[in-house]
Amino acid sequence: MNNYTKPRNDGSIAFGVIILGIGMILLFRRLGLYIPDWVLTWPMILIALGTYTLISQQFKSFFGSVVLFIGVYFLLKREFDLDLGIDQYLWPVGLIALGIYLITQKKKEHKAMNDIRKNWEASRAKKTETSASEPTQSAEVVEDASPSQEGSSKAPDSGFVRATGTAFMDRINESVIFSGVNRRLMTKNFQGGKATVIFGGLDLDLTQVDFTGVASLDLEVGFGGVKLIIPPHWDVRTEVSNIAAGLEDKRMFREGGVDPNKVLILKGTLLFSGLEIKSF
Repeated sequence: MNNYTKPRNDGSIAFGVIILGIGMILLFRRLGLYIPDWVLTWPMILIALGTYTLISQQFKSFFGSVVLFIGVYFLLKREFDLDLGIDQYLWPVGLIALGIYLITQKKKEHKAMNDIRKNWEASRAKKTETSASEPTQSAEVVEDASPSQEGSSKAPDSGFVRATGTAFMDRINESVIFSGVNRRLMTKNFQGGKATVIFGGLDLDLTQVDFTGVASLDLEVGFGGVKLIIPPHWDVRTEVSNIAAGLEDKRMFREGGVDPNKVLILKGTLLFSGLEIKSF
């Protein structure tokens, strides 16, 4: 059974603090108190957005770091005449940083896939040793016992993404930037994961997924859209922070209701984006 761990930093609290701060600033200005003009400029909006995203993602958000950096830079340049002369380098450096991020993510995925393959090989070797130590067991029975573990030892390509878009892995880790991705996950031991969508779209099909307990899916979506296709009997609980975004559950619920043993928790941030939950 998967255990749900409460995040150390609550994004909703951070969002509430930011809204509270904006309200207090507006109130102080109405009362005639001195508030610097730069506090309500557009770079401060980027700074607040980047700070909120970093806090809600436990300071592990690439998107939040970039937004925070851009906001700080333009605030210093606009209000304090601190021109570092890096305007002409922002786009090249930004693209380089994006490339490094994507390469790093791919290396993490490959490492996870290699770990899955090693675990599969170790499990198969152990079964072979066990079957060899039991001479009464026929080879036919041994062969039939192996395919029963569909989620973990079905084929040596377990843990990999095929060209068709079907992924054999227990934990999803998707980065969709300026593109669109259709992904179908195949596993009997789903453990959640994370998806980052920036100026793109992600269609995630979890209808062939099974698990028992609680699974947590982190969604960090900026100026994009996510379509989540899941079985209708899952218990979906949302802890997503919406900023000018929409979230809609279009599932066709069965008469039996939801299964309390299959709880999917959606976390993260939707910024000028949409999340659609559907079922077949």
